[in-house]
Amino acid sequence: MRLITYNSSIDTILKPCTLKLFLLLCISILSACETQLEKPSPKQAEAARPVSERQATLTGKATNLIEIADSSDSAAEEQQSRIKAAYLLIEAGEIPRAKEQLANVEAQFKNRQFLNATDAGTAQAAISLLATAIAIAEQNTQLASQLIADVRPITRQQQIEFYMHKADIDFLSGNYMFAVDRRTQLDRYIVDEKEKERNNQKIWGALSNLSSSQLKNQKSSNPVIEGWLDLARVMRSGQQNIGQLENDLLDWGTRHPLHPVSNSFLAKLISDYRIDVSTGQHIAVMLPLQGDLSQVADSIKNGLLSAYYDDTDSSIKPDIRFYDSKNEGATFNQLYQQALANGATTIIGPLDKGLIDQLAQQAELEIPVLTLNYSENEYSYTKNLYQFGLSPTDEARQVAELAIRQNKKRAAVFYPDSDWGKRLYTAFAERYESLGGKILSSADYATSTNDYKRPISALLNLNLSSIRRNRVENTIGEKTVSEPYRRQDIDMIFLAATHYSARGIIPAFKFNHAGDIPVYSTSHVYTGKINRELDRDLNGLIFCDLPWVLQNNSPLMNTFKQNWPQQESFTRLFALGVDAYHLIYNLDYLENRDYAFYAGQTGNIQLDEQNRITRKLLWAKFKNGVPVYFEPVFSTAENVSAVD
Repeated sequence: MRLITYNSSIDTILKPCTLKLFLLLCISILSACETQLEKPSPKQAEAARPVSERQATLTGKATNLIEIADSSDSAAEEQQSRIKAAYLLIEAGEIPRAKEQLANVEAQFKNRQFLNATDAGTAQAAISLLATAIAIAEQNTQLASQLIADVRPITRQQQIEFYMHKADIDFLSGNYMFAVDRRTQLDRYIVDEKEKERNNQKIWGALSNLSSSQLKNQKSSNPVIEGWLDLARVMRSGQQNIGQLENDLLDWGTRHPLHPVSNSFLAKLISDYRIDVSTGQHIAVMLPLQGDLSQVADSIKNGLLSAYYDDTDSSIKPDIRFYDSKNEGATFNQLYQQALANGATTIIGPLDKGLIDQLAQQAELEIPVLTLNYSENEYSYTKNLYQFGLSPTDEARQVAELAIRQNKKRAAVFYPDSDWGKRLYTAFAERYESLGGKILSSADYATSTNDYKRPISALLNLNLSSIRRNRVENTIGEKTVSEPYRRQDIDMIFLAATHYSARGIIPAFKFNHAGDIPVYSTSHVYTGKINRELDRDLNGLIFCDLPWVLQNNSPLMNTFKQNWPQQESFTRLFALGVDAYHLIYNLDYLENRDYAFYAGQTGNIQLDEQNRITRKLLWAKFKNGVPVYFEPVFSTAENVSAVD
């Protein structure tokens, strides 16, 4: 293994590699047992989103059913056709059209004559179940919970749908094991094979949403659920140790020979996961190896190479060649073409947003490209372009989701008067309000000062308290002694801040009578290095961060600390490089499968519809100056009931 440098712009690691199609036997055995773009308006965004062949097919079928309903002489047939069409539209992501069909069947129901109470109850239950499904599709957990509480299923199929919806609500609420429990019980009552497959995918999706620590510690007295948990652990460990996955899966089959997971689902799961790995992987890494971003790029490069050298599966180990995207002697397009000419099968990079914007304007790229940042237009879609990075706006959205799940639906937002602060505020507010929360107060603070008294006073309405006191003093003609009174209608505060600002803001909140209000933030409030003295003032602050930072059991952490102690402030970028290497072999598994996750060092990773990588992070709370990992507690779900 050697390192070769060409003209100070390209260096390479060369290693012969062969492919071992190790899962074929396993399947058979287990089956048997960048220019900046303006952000589009919501209407433009909907139009800009690509329509897949599957979505077009679903929409076409729904349209046919609507036409049948329009021409039907039977009220029962019309309702049945419209409801079927609505479910197809939900699956296609056409929620407004699904709502139209719901409105039609509700209007028809009011004017419909029924032969008996059972028929009326069956029709009403079908409408209520559809309304619940739409609320679930819109991720409106509160409305879905209210609707399902009033549903009275009549038929056996309605009972199954009833508990499916309850499982979906559990999932949206973050109660993943409740969802697994419900769906495991439902499997015994589902007859249709396609529905069984869908149910299995939902179980797998719920398990995939568990953090690695949750999955490791989860136990069940139900042998079927325990089998699912065991399979999830095996597959998750295999994401970073492909060579061991075959034996681990064979062992799983031995431990759970009678597990009811369908052969087709298991075979497809494994096939999707690794069978598409091609021989002779050649990775071209494009990073700014000089200039302002060179230190950032160096940390990413060190993480990527550390993951490479730690990879013990020699059968699929790639060739890696580095290209300097800041090389003044070549444009980015020339480097891209050079990489193709050199035999690249995959590209990691670039890091610069402008270059990523250029890629995002293409309809299709010749080979897969995994960028290390995101384009400005989040609604763009380019085939073979996968966008990956440490997005602060994603973190802000996760804060919003946690707050809603913890029933904190009235928020105040405190953010810096910078573009970065405004982006975090907007991301939090949009997600928070879409989930039913309400922003009651917001204020920005100057980054050029550490005096936060005035903006905090405005945020908490303390200035109004001072005005009231002044009025009283003017009325009675003498000074009064009183405590400022802050507003009492706030459930939580979202703080957008760096660690430097947070160390001044949290004590200021406490000084200004807001010490009892929970404060949530993003990873930017923590340096990644324990400093009890400086971070003592952050006690009580809740924030999200990478598994790499909060709960690291990777041997690569020691590699990082021993070899690059001077880069400790860039620890998250090192983790980004580690995940970038492993993601190359997991992109096929992640793409177009909503149940698929990759448990990485930067978070539990999933691809969205635009092939932008999203990361589920972990949570911590400062105690005695140290961030302490915790698993959030959500509202308690109902006890799981079996289908009658």
